Amino acid sequence: MKFEHTFVVTADENTGEKIENVDIFSSNWIHRKVFKNVIHFYQAVLPVVFSHRKNLIVFSHMTEVQSFLIAPLCRVLGIPHFLWYAHKSKSKYLRLSLPFLSGVVTSTPGSCPIKSKKVHPIGQAIDHELFSATKSFPKNPPLRWYHVGRMDKSKNVDLIIEVFDKLRKAGWSLQLDLYGEPSSNTAKRYFDELKLRYLKNNNSSWLTFHGSVERTRIPQVASQYDGFVHAFQGSLDKAVLEAAMCKRVVVSINPEFEVEFTSNSFTGQTLFDKLALQLLMALEMSEEEQRALIQSHYSIAREHHSLETWINELLEVIRN
Repeated sequence: MKFEHTFVVTADENTGEKIENVDIFSSNWIHRKVFKNVIHFYQAVLPVVFSHRKNLIVFSHMTEVQSFLIAPLCRVLGIPHFLWYAHKSKSKYLRLSLPFLSGVVTSTPGSCPIKSKKVHPIGQAIDHELFSATKSFPKNPPLRWYHVGRMDKSKNVDLIIEVFDKLRKAGWSLQLDLYGEPSSNTAKRYFDELKLRYLKNNNSSWLTFHGSVERTRIPQVASQYDGFVHAFQGSLDKAVLEAAMCKRVVVSINPEFEVEFTSNSFTGQTLFDKLALQLLMALEMSEEEQRALIQSHYSIAREHHSLETWINELLEVIRN
């Protein structure tokens, strides 16, 4: 046990089954009911804060609004208060809370929109036991590829398809399977345009859209493919790290992935050329080089982004 007792406050009405040494309270947070939400939240939180303030640590997980509501009080009472925030969007509540917080915990340096000594990157918390369960090994050359992620324009799915189309025309018999759904009406229009544009002229023989996939099924899905391809330019996605954990060939032009996982320099090139070149390198490498690359990616992901590492790093931040 890391702590004697844990109190969980959730917005969900259903608090689930009883867990030993864990008390779960619902704040019944309802969208657009601002006044009621604030009252219900304080009713759930304040009794815990005041009765356990001498040995309490508050950890808020992606709840910058609720964190803002109690941050000043925690500061006055001397209660350490840490907020997990792993998103590129610049929340006004995050900025308002920062002076009162003991620290902001995030996954990677690029996953938090603010720069401060209070920000602590600790990795992505991937269950390495689940994602290391993949037993099959990629073929050489790796011809079957997949991508997991939102079907949004920011994920550069159209770029990935265009690169695969170019390499196929150069003679590589590549297959590409895409898993994910659009996250908004704008993204749905982008997704519909993608399918309309590419699922013609016989492209359906090598390009498949599968829809969403449950995270627990990703190792099973990954075992059907040789490689994972990724072109998102934002913070480091869990999906690319999970692919590395599954010991697939990983090709990514994500800036944070390149810094942490590769030693290649592709400065001054377009995203299209960078992705095409890296895919070509993966296709042309020997089986020995491929195995070494896969093991290197796996080791880095396991060392820096496993759930075990995440818990140890989080405890280190909280205790210090």
